[in-house]
Amino acid sequence: RERERERQAEGLLVDSIRPRLLSFDRRVSLTSSVARRAIMIAGGSVKVPAARVGSQGIAGRRGVSVRARASAVRAAVERPPKVVLDELPIVYAYDHCPYCVRVRLGLGLKNVKHEVVFMANDDVKKPTGLIGKKIAPIFEIPDEKLIMGESMDIVKKIDAEEKYGSTGFFAGATDRKDIKAWMKSVKDLLRLLHRPRYMSASLPEFQQRDSRDYFVGGHPVPPYDKPEWKAEEFGQEAREEADAAAMAKTPELLPELNAALVELEKLIYSDSSCSEVGLGLDDIDLWSRLRSVTLVEGAEFQPKTLAYLNNLSEAGDVPLYFGMKC
Repeated sequence: RERERERQAEGLLVDSIRPRLLSFDRRVSLTSSVARRAIMIAGGSVKVPAARVGSQGIAGRRGVSVRARASAVRAAVERPPKVVLDELPIVYAYDHCPYCVRVRLGLGLKNVKHEVVFMANDDVKKPTGLIGKKIAPIFEIPDEKLIMGESMDIVKKIDAEEKYGSTGFFAGATDRKDIKAWMKSVKDLLRLLHRPRYMSASLPEFQQRDSRDYFVGGHPVPPYDKPEWKAEEFGQEAREEADAAAMAKTPELLPELNAALVELEKLIYSDSSCSEVGLGLDDIDLWSRLRSVTLVEGAEFQPKTLAYLNNLSEAGDVPLYFGMKC
């Protein structure tokens, strides 16, 4: 019976240790033989000194060496030294926009202090005055008197110039066709789940009715296409009814979403990067798209995916939506 209890304890530790080992403030005590054995089963090896390792866990303690061989057990993302320019760069953004999140995440992961200005969704004047049209993100670099659009161009710029810290911090894009295929397969599903929720989540760009109406008027939910949706005869009332109907479909959409999240788990390399090359442009794109899924009540993220989301959120200083999911 004693041995059976020990095996049960090992099983529980194996289940929990993969997404948590070496992940920021998630602490693992290595004082017991059960814990040591569980780590070995999980695919890692550990050396523990004779002295007790206390409640602070393995991170930051001298004499503790951890080698995790399982692909799901990775060191958490470490932030480089903070970069504070005399004049802070400014990101003009919408909180829900994945392209805007790319820039915020890139700056955050490189630990570059910056200002974020959330524009109202119906504000045409501000972006047009900055860059000539209503787009986001917009990146303003005051000391260069430069204003840029195109999210990946912005991320590549901040990774190529020494003023923003170490260059080449991000691995290059690897053309993950499997991840691209996954994104394509869930495009309509996520539009049905995300777009109505943006109106309910009290995001900064949607604080006023005009902003919400502007977004709904320009963003159809399936099965409608944009020309049909934006036609004057379709009408705002019909658009709002379609949005409400999409929200009401959530219970029947959740099984499809959660099945897709099971498939995604197989595609993510580790809890700190989606590709084997390490933290890079693949993550800037994928993480920024996955963030909105955390707004969906009932979304069941698999362990590695959840750790990946949390780790990059912490390192990039871009919050997830778990606290406002609906």
